[in-house]
Amino acid sequence: MALREGLKSQFSALGFEVLDNILDKCVEMCVLHNIDDEEFVESWAAYSVTNLDGAAPTEEALSQFERKELGKNNVSSNSRQVTTPFKSTAYRTPTGSKTSTGNGRNELNTTPKGTGDGFLARMLSTPVSRGTFSPASFSPASTTPSGKYSARVNAGEAVFDFLERSSGDWIGKNKIHLSVGPYRDKILSSQCRVMMETLMEKAAVLNDVIERIGSYLIELNGLQDPSNNHEVSPTEIVCLGRICCDSNDRLNASSVLLEGSQSTCLGHTVALDLSQVSHYSLFPGQIVAVVGTNPTGKRLHVTKLYHQALLPSPTFLPRFSGVMEVVIAAGPFTQSDSVQYEPLQDLMTYVSTHRPHVLILIGPLVDLRQSQLIDGSIAESYDAFTDKIISGLMDKLKGTWTQVVVVSSAHDAACLPIFPTPPSLSVRPTSSSPLHMVADPALLNISGLVLGVTATDSLMHLSKEELSFPPGGSDRLGRLASHLLQQQSFYPLQPPCEDLTVDSELWDIHACFPVTPHVLVVPSNLRYFIKHLHGCLVVNPEHLVKGAGGGTFARLEIEPPSDDDTWSPASHISAQIVKI
Repeated sequence: MALREGLKSQFSALGFEVLDNILDKCVEMCVLHNIDDEEFVESWAAYSVTNLDGAAPTEEALSQFERKELGKNNVSSNSRQVTTPFKSTAYRTPTGSKTSTGNGRNELNTTPKGTGDGFLARMLSTPVSRGTFSPASFSPASTTPSGKYSARVNAGEAVFDFLERSSGDWIGKNKIHLSVGPYRDKILSSQCRVMMETLMEKAAVLNDVIERIGSYLIELNGLQDPSNNHEVSPTEIVCLGRICCDSNDRLNASSVLLEGSQSTCLGHTVALDLSQVSHYSLFPGQIVAVVGTNPTGKRLHVTKLYHQALLPSPTFLPRFSGVMEVVIAAGPFTQSDSVQYEPLQDLMTYVSTHRPHVLILIGPLVDLRQSQLIDGSIAESYDAFTDKIISGLMDKLKGTWTQVVVVSSAHDAACLPIFPTPPSLSVRPTSSSPLHMVADPALLNISGLVLGVTATDSLMHLSKEELSFPPGGSDRLGRLASHLLQQQSFYPLQPPCEDLTVDSELWDIHACFPVTPHVLVVPSNLRYFIKHLHGCLVVNPEHLVKGAGGGTFARLEIEPPSDDDTWSPASHISAQIVKI
């Protein structure tokens, strides 16, 4: 009787006067699933807001609620945790909401703190406007559109052009048959083993990279066999190794070390004297070949430095029947002061109008750096919200020829917080679906067009660590982007940035280039650009959102090869950066 009265009181606090038969069913469900009245009503409130727009309980709705939320997450009597729509993924837990369980793991407390009966009553009595992509929320403030975004100017304006040929109108005219898939056989899946490498395994990977790129530099530049970096030699010798810093500070001219390979140098480091080199651009992790003298065996006086280990372009050419339109946008997709996802809605309006053949969305979709997405105010799980966004995207493109590529991100709530980052577990498209969920980074083969893309801000990380001489050299952005191609890697920095967790074995397999791609997409907080570098078109579209305001995206028009089978990114691709 106490349970029945408690349920009646809890529903009454939310403004619902439920019938006796509904109360009977609620009591039955509470007993069956070992839930008290408060937990049950708050679980129902979250489910109702997410799925029924805050409607009162009915017998049919309660049956669906039991099947979808309670039946699949039945708990034992010694665990008072009930999985509700607040639950995070297995990999992410919103800050400030952790409780310790007996097995030593942290799980999300299913009842948000500070959301008592009065709060829920106000929440359900206040109409909450939600767009296609915005989450169900317990905080009306989070559903308020961003004033700064609405007040933006020059929406739709092209702010940067790369037009080596005359561009069209950026609209897909005809359907062209395209195959979208991975370039290499080994692809990163969510079933991979992550962060289980030993220090010896990590050291072996780093050593292999020195030997692989180092030997390529030797062959490419016709250098003699490498010597031990501690060999005493008053005449010039060649040494291979990785650039390191002798302190925890930023690299400077007096702190540059060269770490040699195990086979040649036993992994020892030697200080480099760069005073005789007229210009250089170095960063920790860069693989180089140096020519110089070592009179004492303790300092290598460098006279020449080689670091451009550029790989050849793919041996095949793109093959498609007409001009291919591509749109590329990088997250976040909602503003810092709103979860309305207005920029994503505007982007999809553009895509629906311009009908590109390929849409590349670079994560995060659900950004863990957006405070309103992690403060417990949304009334659905991260996985459910991610699935909702993807479903909304595909619904808007139903009946079109647009193929969608979604790139994962270590900052996405539905992804593993490591690099390389496997695709989200929450969405699993079928083989016939126009949706492609790919890892970060990804190397794609789009009917012969090899396109590399990463969600990680490699350029910004490199810019914080690079040592360039003479200082203030021209085209800094182009130089930073060139490092990726010259070092055959989406992320050549070693050690990585502090906020990036790197699995070395996965990095060696999935983040290194087997060829120089035709197009390389590297979203960054650095200023947008499109540059043709070393036979590759490098595109930094920046981000679709900048804080509370709108950002930019990129669009490409790609012509197929002509009859004489000549094709290059510079001569056959037009590109623009456009304000959302």
